[in-house]
Amino acid sequence: MRKLIPAIALLLISTITFSQSIIRGPYLQSPNWNSIKVMWRTDSLTASHIKWGTSPSSLTNTVDSTALLNNHIVKITGLQNSTTYYYAVADDAGNIVEGGDEVHRFKTWPMPGTVQPIRVWGIGDFGKGNDKQAAVRNSYMHYPGASETDVWIWLGDNAYQDGTDAEFQNQVFDSVYGYDSLFTFMPFMPSPGNHDYNSISPITAPTAPLTHHGPYLDLVEVPRNGECGGLATGHELFYSYDYGNTHFVSLNSELGSLLSTSNDWIGVNLFSSFSTSPLTDWLHADLTANTQPWVIVYFHQPPYTDGSHQADAAWEVYMQAMRENITPILEQHHVDMVVCGHSHVYERSKLVEGFYGDINSFNAQTMVVNNGSGVDSLGEAYYKFTAGSHANKGTLYVVNGNSGSSETAPGLTHPVMQAGYGCDSCVGSLVLDILDNRIDGRHLNANGEIIDHFTLIKTADTTLVNSVKEIPKSLPSPISNINVFPNPFSKVTQLNFELASPEYLNIGLADLHERVITLAEGQFKAGQNSITIDAEKLGLSQGVYGVAISTNTKVLSRKVLHVK
Repeated sequence: MRKLIPAIALLLISTITFSQSIIRGPYLQSPNWNSIKVMWRTDSLTASHIKWGTSPSSLTNTVDSTALLNNHIVKITGLQNSTTYYYAVADDAGNIVEGGDEVHRFKTWPMPGTVQPIRVWGIGDFGKGNDKQAAVRNSYMHYPGASETDVWIWLGDNAYQDGTDAEFQNQVFDSVYGYDSLFTFMPFMPSPGNHDYNSISPITAPTAPLTHHGPYLDLVEVPRNGECGGLATGHELFYSYDYGNTHFVSLNSELGSLLSTSNDWIGVNLFSSFSTSPLTDWLHADLTANTQPWVIVYFHQPPYTDGSHQADAAWEVYMQAMRENITPILEQHHVDMVVCGHSHVYERSKLVEGFYGDINSFNAQTMVVNNGSGVDSLGEAYYKFTAGSHANKGTLYVVNGNSGSSETAPGLTHPVMQAGYGCDSCVGSLVLDILDNRIDGRHLNANGEIIDHFTLIKTADTTLVNSVKEIPKSLPSPISNINVFPNPFSKVTQLNFELASPEYLNIGLADLHERVITLAEGQFKAGQNSITIDAEKLGLSQGVYGVAISTNTKVLSRKVLHVK
């Protein structure tokens, strides 16, 4: 009888040690064309076992680690590019704990430089564990092509309020409001926000960047050694990668220090001017080495916004630093698109170049590359030329900080911006479709509606210069700086213009059948003027309209798109 007691005890210890219940994941990190990492968390210390194969019913390959862990990271190697694989987490006996079905899968990336359709999904300021976050997720998952997303980017403020482990667990990895149902097949490529950094290096007590650690950095495994394309950093603070013919750069806009010059990698320091840092040195080198025709950069704090944050506010030193110190580097290397979060609205800019100061220094005549709306259905897609006098000019800036957060009464009047969307219920995500020389971007709201659709085309055909409605060297007197914002719009938009002197004007709105609605008629003052266009009051149906401002001698017009 005594001999049975040690045996039973050993069996109990073995059961306690090696049984496992997965409480986070599994989720996918650091994908490329021949490898991927699978991560998960268990409620007890266990070994790590992954089964994988090209069919969920035939997982003939295994990767094992005998180290007893709660947080597991297993790298699967030896994969073929552009191939779908299936996987499962197993126990010590080889029994499947989770997976071995259609939703536990991944598709390896194409080789860098491959030209093929690319779907990008961007979410920012989402991790609140609320109905808005879930609605944005569900809206995208009902959108065509969502299940085949190639690149999922996070724009920061991924877990509110402080980026703690519990907040990530309950608001990001949960199944009600979070992305538990997506993590098994959709890898994410994140960047951090200021709320995530409250548990890493808060603004009030910043630490040296290379010592940063905390929940966000613990749960991600981003490419630090150039294994997904781009230059190695040796750390996870920022990184780059290539998917097909597009080079992506994930920056870290939280690497500032108000008091220490050595810890200030973006230029917010109060006591010295900023010239260079490990971040800017790496950024120059990475963009110089890039060979892909498209470059998309993303980070949290936007250079330009007028939403829940205002880019020109004196206390917004991180946004100011990114605008003054990082944006010039991006434009020097001809970055095509910059995507950010932080401001709890959606905003999309004109195609611009050379604006690094405050709002008062913005000059549309010299800083706007194309004066069209960016809406291809209006014949006003943005063109970025690869040859001629306009070669490589222009960057498009997008703010998408409303994937779980919102702002009740945003300004949405920043002069760089062409379109905007914000209100208490205005939440959504960014969808980018890239094919060869064309990017189509859409803001998809929580109701499944397309709020904004823009197109950026890269071409060597310089004969198209005249078609992009370049701003002339001198605008016709006495009217200047005409814009309609937001455009497209669903409820209300503003027609803004300036007069050099008082002028009698007739302002009308015409549809495609040339039916005209008078908006205003009479004497207008010198300086800035604004007319409200209220779709409900005017009884507007969905479609394209022309706004015409008439003097005794001139008629100036702008197209506007009303969507429902």
